[in-house]
Amino acid sequence: MKTPVSTLGPSAALLAGLVLAGCANKADTVPCPPITAPVDTISAYQTTDEAGALIDMRFNGVSALCKVVGSGDIRMDVAIGMKLKRLDGGAVDDVVGITVGTAIVDAEDNVVANDRIIYRAGMSKEESLKYPVIDYRVTVNPDHRLVISLLPAP
Repeated sequence: MKTPVSTLGPSAALLAGLVLAGCANKADTVPCPPITAPVDTISAYQTTDEAGALIDMRFNGVSALCKVVGSGDIRMDVAIGMKLKRLDGGAVDDVVGITVGTAIVDAEDNVVANDRIIYRAGMSKEESLKYPVIDYRVTVNPDHRLVISLLPAP
């Protein structure tokens, strides 16, 4: 026996609507090309601008949402999670610069393009840990991969 939606109540109908709304934009997504990071570049150290406090930086996860664009290439909307840990004093409001190098590598492991992401994260004097997310958009061929690397302080 089929149950009409109207007898399920307003909260069940709202839940069904939210579930369907969540799927509305995902129909045109495709599996993303691989995202990799060399082991020796997943962490780095940097000092803050004002106090010179030492910050231990590391990748804390990466996610991506990918769509095919008109040319058949894949647009990757990448979110790079970071973990920043203040290692020494300098308990002042401060800013630390994060530099992430990127490379697009083809199927034969040749670098076909590279870029540099510069992100600045504020840290209040009360914070010893911070978890910012760096958003990055890049378009690649379907057989390419994205390589990310944390670059040390210049």
